[in-house]
Amino acid sequence: MKFCIVLSTRPEIIKLSPLINKLAEKKNKFYLINTNQHFLNSMSKVFFDFFKIKGKIYNINPNKKSQVTFFSDSVKQIEKILKTNTPNFLIVQGDTNTGLAGCMAASLVNRNLEKNKKIKIVHIEAGLRSFDNTMPEEINRKIIDQMSNILFPPTKFDFNNLKQDNCLRFKKTFIVGNTISDVLKKYIPIADKVKILEKLNLTKKKYFLVTLHRPESVDIKENLSSLFKAFKSLHKKYNYPIIFPIHPRTKDKVKKLNLSYDKSIKIIEPLRYLEFLKLMKDSKLILSDSGGLQEEASILGVPCVTLRTTTERQITLIRNVNIIAGYNQNKILNAVKKLYNKKIKKIKDFGNGDVAEKIYKNLMSLK
Repeated sequence: MKFCIVLSTRPEIIKLSPLINKLAEKKNKFYLINTNQHFLNSMSKVFFDFFKIKGKIYNINPNKKSQVTFFSDSVKQIEKILKTNTPNFLIVQGDTNTGLAGCMAASLVNRNLEKNKKIKIVHIEAGLRSFDNTMPEEINRKIIDQMSNILFPPTKFDFNNLKQDNCLRFKKTFIVGNTISDVLKKYIPIADKVKILEKLNLTKKKYFLVTLHRPESVDIKENLSSLFKAFKSLHKKYNYPIIFPIHPRTKDKVKKLNLSYDKSIKIIEPLRYLEFLKLMKDSKLILSDSGGLQEEASILGVPCVTLRTTTERQITLIRNVNIIAGYNQNKILNAVKKLYNKKIKKIKDFGNGDVAEKIYKNLMSLK
């Protein structure tokens, strides 16, 4: 059996690392294709290094002039690799342009392969839905789910989304949890020893953590300006530092939009994984437009305010560990007020650190 894993972005590397390490541990044949969608060292290579991801890696270099050229170039280059080194399974994670390109390339290669030699396309983190088709990620994940042969939804809620979208016919589907639970179980004890709070002069549970990177958050001046005003108001009300590890894309947009930060917002560069994990775990509350952070916060038992108008992590809303506040200052302040003194119960829906093992066993049962 041979596996191909297509990845590039920080969340893909983090979430796929337990499965990649499992394949290496079991001595399976596998190789990776890195599209370099995240080409900055701080957002990609450092995570390959940290998670000790080894094995054969094809580094391709698609044109990044636009999303269209990136996607078309990626498909062409991945297709070429798949033709010369055809795997039994091609695995993608989540909802990125990289994942969609890998899925599309495998589908095109399959058109010229005999039935018993076709590549089985595997989608890890299937079935997530924000029900907002203005999000590029929503379109990506829907197409990937339709094109995949094997689906691994994290929860029963995500499974039901697949059912409603008529995605289950002729597919193998397994509810397994999310591999981020594997990552957190392994690395939280190590992160607890990291001295990032001392380095930033912070007190445990007496600061707010902010992350922003999505286009709807940082490309629209009105939204970003409103978020900065909300952060200033939060600092004034609670007298807590606002810690903001800034995404390179966000930093660039702030400059282009001619916005400035209030002194209450402490801007820092992207952190190493263990530092960020420690910062997240010990924060009083997280304010973010990240989908992955909603999951991680819920597993860690840290309240989360989502700075978007929709979320594909619906289970976090059902479990009352996350509130959607959008970009409205009053809604953000009210959400923080509701969660500030609330005891957040760690949710178990994403697994207990054994998700990669479940995925591996299910894949091996299909060979």
